Amino acid sequence: MEMYKQMPKKMREEKEIDELIDNPDLFKSRKQQAKKDVQLPDFASVEYEVKTFIDNAYKQNYVAPNQIIPKKQRSQWRFTAKRLVEQLTVLAAQPQHAKASTAYLEKMYKLLCYASGHYVFASSEPFHTIKISQMDFFERVVSCKKQVADEPDQWIRESLLLIVENDTDFETLKESLSEVLLKFLDNAPLKEKAVSIAENLVQGKEADIKNGSKNRRSITKYRDERYINDLVEMVVMTQSALGEYEEANEFFKKHYRAIREEVKLFVLLKLVMLYQRVEDWVREYDAAIQKGIHPRESLQIMRNYIQRENEFPNYLWGSF
Repeated sequence: MEMYKQMPKKMREEKEIDELIDNPDLFKSRKQQAKKDVQLPDFASVEYEVKTFIDNAYKQNYVAPNQIIPKKQRSQWRFTAKRLVEQLTVLAAQPQHAKASTAYLEKMYKLLCYASGHYVFASSEPFHTIKISQMDFFERVVSCKKQVADEPDQWIRESLLLIVENDTDFETLKESLSEVLLKFLDNAPLKEKAVSIAENLVQGKEADIKNGSKNRRSITKYRDERYINDLVEMVVMTQSALGEYEEANEFFKKHYRAIREEVKLFVLLKLVMLYQRVEDWVREYDAAIQKGIHPRESLQIMRNYIQRENEFPNYLWGSF
């Protein structure tokens, strides 16, 4: 108190000492908000830098000799990418910049997906290099898209396409990205919309294949089949979350593409083990036997275990 009395009035006003004494919590909150306001990135600057970065990346200016990006700066791409992603994440939370920032965040995500399978940067593991996992990045994008979309159909469809149309890095499975999306389908109507949209996308791709050239390149055929299978797995996961187990498995058996029926059974039973009940697994296994499908030894071991214990084993599927 003696120190307060000795403090000049001008200093008390400049430092807001009275406010600090009267309400320290409010004072702290105001200071934190002021700090955030000062640190908020300038959208126009970030937008220009993102456009420039993406353009240079696709033109391979971070790896090939050129006069735009000096050699010494090409390896610095990872710092620029990480900073831009973080800045866009902050800007996406601001109502006036939410839609545009979300769109640029999605473009950055697609770029890093592309860089996971093409020579764009010195590293072929861009998500790992910038220390933002692909799952975390994907979750940011979906979260932002859900917030700014005018209709659920829009962000759900676009999020599904982000999964099936883009590459993954060495440590990410498409199934893991589907699980991230499933978290955002947090009520029955959203899950039902996702199932409907995924089914339509599957049927659309099947129609394209049917109407396309019979002499499609093998790589195109593989991508089309992977596209369909990723969506089919998403349908199984989502319908399982709705408790629609038989519908999910029937859709899988009708649309999933595999070289042999036994391979198809193996994938289905893996999904059932992860997202459904023991009785559903047994039903599908026994139905396959009746159709003359001969399951691999690991499935037979699983069936014997379930028959004894009436539950799934605690160890990973890959251990079979």
